[in-house]
Amino acid sequence: MKLKRGFLLAVICCLVVLVGCSAPPTPKVEEGGSEDDSMKRQLLSNEATAEYYRTMLPYKTSPTRGLVYSRYSKMNNRYDIDAFELALMRESQSYFSPDQVYFQEGQNLTKAMVQRLLSKRLTEAELAQELEVDANYKDIGLNPTKDEGINIDGMDVNPVYLAYLLEQDYVVTKDENTVLEGVTIGLALNPYQNWKNELGYDQTIVLDEEALIEKGKEIATRLIDILRQEEAFKDVPIMIGLFIVQEESAVTPGHMVAKTLVGKNSSTIKNWESVNEKYYLLPDSAILAVDANLSNQFSSFKDTIKEYYPHYYGVIGLAHVLNNKVDNLEIIINIDFYGLAEKLSFHQLVAQLIPDSFSSDYDIDVVIRSSDEIYGILKKSANEREVTLKLTGWK
Repeated sequence: MKLKRGFLLAVICCLVVLVGCSAPPTPKVEEGGSEDDSMKRQLLSNEATAEYYRTMLPYKTSPTRGLVYSRYSKMNNRYDIDAFELALMRESQSYFSPDQVYFQEGQNLTKAMVQRLLSKRLTEAELAQELEVDANYKDIGLNPTKDEGINIDGMDVNPVYLAYLLEQDYVVTKDENTVLEGVTIGLALNPYQNWKNELGYDQTIVLDEEALIEKGKEIATRLIDILRQEEAFKDVPIMIGLFIVQEESAVTPGHMVAKTLVGKNSSTIKNWESVNEKYYLLPDSAILAVDANLSNQFSSFKDTIKEYYPHYYGVIGLAHVLNNKVDNLEIIINIDFYGLAEKLSFHQLVAQLIPDSFSSDYDIDVVIRSSDEIYGILKKSANEREVTLKLTGWK
C-alpha cells in the first residue's frame, strides 16, 4: 500500500515562513503515556486516510516525546523529523500490513534508555569504574567511544554516527487488550562530522554515504542484541530502518537508505534491502537525472503564473523520488490578493495549469498562501486529470 507525503505540505510551508525558527515547545507528558480508565478504547477507521495506518483512542504518546529536540539528538534539520517518521511508516508496510495492525507511538523505549543508546560507548577504564559501582551495569551506548577516531586531513576526529533513534509500534487488540505485533526502529545516521582545527575554528566533513551505511548496519547488529534482552522486545519481529539526515541549514529532508526485518525470536540480521529515496527542491537542475521533463515543466508553470500575476512572491516545489521515479510533487505558491474575485481567478488558473503543465505519473499537491495564511489547497492524483480544490481563509 502506498503511503503519501501529505503532511509534508506543512514542511514546505516552513520553507517559506519558518526557516530559522526554534523547535516547537513540547508539552509535558508522563513516560509511557497515560490511558484514562474511564475512556473506552476506540479503533479509528482510516477511510479518510486510506494510505496510512489506522490508530486507536485514547491516543498514547511516546515516553520519548520531545527528545528529538534535545541536546541528546544530532537531528538538527527540522524537516528531517517528519520525513524520518513518514519513511519508517511507509517502509514498515512491507512487513506489517495496515489492514491487520494499528499504529502506536513507541511505548517501550524510555527517554532514559534512548539517551543511553545515543551516547558514546564507554572505554575500558570508564566501564571498569561503572562496574565498581554497579556489578550489573550494561554499556548500551551505540556511538564510538571517545578514544575512537577517524583521520581527517591529519586531524583525529571522534565521530558521532547515530544522530537519533525512533521506535514505532504496530499493535492489534485481543480480548480488550493491546498486543504488540511488530516494532520498527529507525536509526538516523549523521554524515556531518564536526571538529575544531588547530586554530580553534569549527570544521565539518561529509562522510561517504556507503561507508556511513556500513556503520549503521554495525550499530543495528549491536542494537538487536540489546533489545532482545528487554522483555518487551524478546519475541516480536523488529524492522530496522536506516535514514541519512541532512545538514542543519538544508531546506530538503534526508532520506531512507536501507531496511531489514529481524524475525520473531531471532537476533540475527540476515540481509538488508536498499531503499532508494530522495527529495529535490525545485527549481533544481539535479532533477534532470531522474525526470528530464520536470524541471522544464516546473519553470513553465512558474512563468505562466508570473505572466498573469506578476506580483506573486515565488513558487517552491518539493519532488519526492522513490525508486528513481517521481512519486509526489508538492508546490507552495506565495502571493497576496486584493479582492475575492482575484483569489477566485488565481485558483481557477492554477487548477487548470496543474494537469496541463505536469506529467500524470505522480500525485501533485499545491498550497496557495500568503506569508501568514493559507488560501487554498489543490490536489491531483496520479493518472487522473481531475483537480480537487479546498478554499480556506476566505474573508
